Amino acid sequence: MAFERRKSLVYIKNNSGATKVDNSFIRFGKSGSPDFLVFLNGGHTLHMEVKTAKGKQTQNQIDYQERVENLGHTYRVVRSVKEAFIELSELDYDDELKTHNTGT
Repeated sequence: MAFERRKSLVYIKNNSGATKVDNSFIRFGKSGSPDFLVFLNGGHTLHMEVKTAKGKQTQNQIDYQERVENLGHTYRVVRSVKEAFIELSELDYDDELKTHNTGT
């Protein structure tokens, strides 16, 4: 991501799920956690879930969203790269993001 190279943010692709090994499942990640954790200027954190145009959050994702928003974090569902960029630039925590979005 270009913003990370510019040191405007740091992000983690948050993989969760399970895989079968022999005759058992190994689970990884936190159930309901978002696809991306984005760490922004000033200690702000964005939890970003990526869905298709018709995709819906699971109940675990809805519960996770409620918990992190109650702690003061930002949670967004995005449906395209453009929408993700708009969400990042609208958070208004970083001059680099604002400048890139407005073209100034």
